[in-house]
Amino acid sequence: MDAREKIIIALDFPTEEKAKACVESLGEEAVFYKVGLELFLNSQGKILEYLREKGKKIFLDLKFHDIPNTTAMASVFAAKKDVVMFNVHASGGKKMMQKVIEETKKINEAASAIAVTILTSFSEEEIQSLFQSKLSLKELAIHFASLAKEAGLSGVVCSPWEAADIKKVCGESFQTVCPGVRPKWSATNDQERIMTPKEAVQHGCDYLVIGRPVTKHENPKEAMRMIVKEVEEGLGLC
Repeated sequence: MDAREKIIIALDFPTEEKAKACVESLGEEAVFYKVGLELFLNSQGKILEYLREKGKKIFLDLKFHDIPNTTAMASVFAAKKDVVMFNVHASGGKKMMQKVIEETKKINEAASAIAVTILTSFSEEEIQSLFQSKLSLKELAIHFASLAKEAGLSGVVCSPWEAADIKKVCGESFQTVCPGVRPKWSATNDQERIMTPKEAVQHGCDYLVIGRPVTKHENPKEAMRMIVKEVEEGLGLC
């Protein structure tokens, strides 16, 4: 198993040029990249073509959330871009997610549709206030994951703190894609629920979404190597 395959580098840059510079600086150390709203819009989507030409895997992180047909048509666009995975908001509902699967599988069987459960920037208190629900943050994340599983999605975006419990409910093959992963030597920034890379893989995280600890590091290649080593330790590969 190549530990690099489990690390998705978040290209959270305001320009295509800065994103490309990051990819070039990492070279073969990184194989999987996340493209979010900021970069996708500022590059007019051209960054996807660049990453494909470089032979990189792409997670298109646009978090589609609308009525079923509109979300499905946006997802068809993503499926046509030959990305490995893309996401929608689970809070859009089961019917919305089922429509996404129905339409995208006609276009690209290989593209994994995953659902966002609870954004990692939220705290327990904020979730209680926002949803006015008796469910805890973890219980709500598991509920959204169950809906995504029932709708036929491949997995979810979730905090590493919920990954193990989600797998207990949804099965080991149900993918957990986890932001909120920070090496001990890195700042936590604006995320509340975090783990180290080693802890994250030990807690059932299939993919780790990591940005600033690598992209803002003075030596991105070295930062990536250190994180790969942590993941290997968590997987028992070294």
